[in-house]
Amino acid sequence: MKLTKKLFLDKSAVKYAAAFSLLFMFAAHAFCFFNLTYSSGSVMLSVSSGRGAQIAGGTVLQPLYFLLRGSISSPLLVGMLSTLYLMLTNMVLVRLLNLRRPLPILALCGAMTANAAVTSICAGALNTSDAVFLAMLLAALAAACCLRMPLGALVGAVPLTAALGLDPTAASFFAALTFIVLLGDLMTAQSPKAFLRGLGALLLTLVLGTVLYALCDLLMLHRSGLDQQAALQTAGTGLVGIWLVPIRALLAPLTAYASLSVVLHALLALLAALAFAASVRSLGASCAILAVLGALALPLVCNLPIFSAYAVPQITMAYCLLDVFLITLLARLAPDKVRTQKLAAGAFGVVFLGSIVFSNQVYLKKNLEFESTLSLMSRVIQRIEETEGYHPGYTPVAVIGTPEDSLFSVERKGFEHLSALDASSGNYAVSTDEDMIWYIWDVLGYPLNFVSSFELEQLKDNEAVRALPAFPDEDCCTFIGETLVIRLS
Repeated sequence: MKLTKKLFLDKSAVKYAAAFSLLFMFAAHAFCFFNLTYSSGSVMLSVSSGRGAQIAGGTVLQPLYFLLRGSISSPLLVGMLSTLYLMLTNMVLVRLLNLRRPLPILALCGAMTANAAVTSICAGALNTSDAVFLAMLLAALAAACCLRMPLGALVGAVPLTAALGLDPTAASFFAALTFIVLLGDLMTAQSPKAFLRGLGALLLTLVLGTVLYALCDLLMLHRSGLDQQAALQTAGTGLVGIWLVPIRALLAPLTAYASLSVVLHALLALLAALAFAASVRSLGASCAILAVLGALALPLVCNLPIFSAYAVPQITMAYCLLDVFLITLLARLAPDKVRTQKLAAGAFGVVFLGSIVFSNQVYLKKNLEFESTLSLMSRVIQRIEETEGYHPGYTPVAVIGTPEDSLFSVERKGFEHLSALDASSGNYAVSTDEDMIWYIWDVLGYPLNFVSSFELEQLKDNEAVRALPAFPDEDCCTFIGETLVIRLS
């Protein structure tokens, strides 16, 4: 109760955060939540089917969350929950960073919602996106507990464990957010001792949360009868690569105004650096040195190693906190410089507008991919049904290749720049053999009796299968033994 009062004491700031979050989420992502944009793994519309993969991949609490949310990934429900979680996260951030004025709050909400990370999550894995954003909210609450409560490290480890169980990248988000709050407090209170104590609490919370999460992970793997697949992985190549990846995401964001955004982010970084330089004398030597070292270390904190069986996403929510750091610097060090604040707000406004345009373009492309896949796969099913001897639901079928690799996979003119985002780099909603299974079963609802993965790989090496022409050739679909084989690519 005391923590809630401390977090939400400034009601006007909280109201601003709620209103601006809703505005940005609607402008940038409403198309995704009101249209069918499923692709890749998200064509598995019932997430209960992927329970084993969720546990094996380190997201051990996702199956429990989906029991509560419902296993069917309705885009509107997912969108409402995602909006709620991000809105609450922004409220916590506004209070933790002590932002009170409308312009910094507007910038923070834009940085957290109108960005390539949210677009990548929604466009690439809509079925689980709300779980990811709930993880960010729990990580933000863990930071609040860690910094604002007695014995906060012990209390904060609990929501952090839950956050890691939903999305392991929450470790970086928690650490980077807590680090930014500590740097902000250092430049305001000018207390190196308090900063170092806070840093110790951060590390203790992170260690406790990670250990508890690892124990939960091992327990769930054991109960599910799965092998230990989780591995410690990082993004980038070596220490320099880990440090540079978030900086590239900051200075060259994925937006409709690519070149202009680079210039504007360089301007924002320069304004923050000038504001810091003007405050060096008042900060004192020790605080200034700690602040500089902290700023240099922040990109590394945004890219902490995480437990995951999969590669780190192209861009994570933790990277967006570098923008939040610039906003915090300008709000703390230049609160009375009206021109600087307006110039920064204008620059951020243009960047966010570019992100909103980019997001809507991505979602339109995903919708077109979904429609194109529906059209092509309907023709493929028709060809299968026309083959003599085929019986729906009984005849073993092997689909060789995917629409993504077929003759029909042609990039749409005018959409080329969207390929910079991994989630929108394809031309069809189906890009793997596993996607094909879920698409036929869940989206088309067709009882195709797929052969096992082992049999499929054997057939791919079969000389007779290799000799088959690709769809739509009239000989692309034929029986090899008792299995009906159709080659798409």
